[in-house]
Amino acid sequence: MSEPAVSFHNVWFGYGRADVFRDLSLSVDEGTFMALIGPNGAGKTTMLRLLLGLEKPRKGHVRVYGNPPGTRGKRVGYVPQKTGVPDEFPLSVLEAVLMGRFALMGFGRRPSRTDREAARTALARVKLAESADRRFGELSGGQQRRALIARALVGEPRLLLLDEPTAGLDPAAQARFYDMCCVLQREEKLTLIAASHDVNVVAQHADTVLLIDREVKAMGPPAAVLDPAQLDQVYDFPRDHVHRHRPGEHGAEA
Repeated sequence: MSEPAVSFHNVWFGYGRADVFRDLSLSVDEGTFMALIGPNGAGKTTMLRLLLGLEKPRKGHVRVYGNPPGTRGKRVGYVPQKTGVPDEFPLSVLEAVLMGRFALMGFGRRPSRTDREAARTALARVKLAESADRRFGELSGGQQRRALIARALVGEPRLLLLDEPTAGLDPAAQARFYDMCCVLQREEKLTLIAASHDVNVVAQHADTVLLIDREVKAMGPPAAVLDPAQLDQVYDFPRDHVHRHRPGEHGAEA
């Protein structure tokens, strides 16, 4: 069997005295598009931070293509929840994408023609080639998310991590975004992990769903994981109810 793209082995992690994960173990095969779902505070962003090497487990180990995160081996691309670029900041779309090239360029180097060509190719992959010279803050929310994907792709990753990538987008824009991710994942042969609250939307595109709430609640094909009874236990959905008019409201009985 080939080595998994991602593995957590008996991982313990917490902030201060509060544990987020206790004895967490799982693996993700190379080439998988996995949706990472769970309620607020379940540990979705923490899991991504561990994969990026921004946090270290107290016990156990995390591996990305067999190596500790943030060291060597296959590169990791990351698309954060927020752009980190103020709308008024005078940064072009091309310049924003070139930021993803810095790890390959080396410290202190200026972008070469090859770097700029790579950035323009990445913009073309996300259908933003004509926006290269626009100010980043002028893009719509959906376009900014696509530009961040281009910024991640230009670093030539094998693993792409997305943290709430469609927050604030309308349902149609969410669907288009994940359609694009599916195409990129297949054509670039990426392993893709998307943490999301958009359970139904992302599950329509992912081939694996991981439901966590400080531990693995379920992992497998979307149809198996998105069982209503199972989701009710994790998300604590309110009971079904019928809205009744208050006395005096239009349509209320006298």
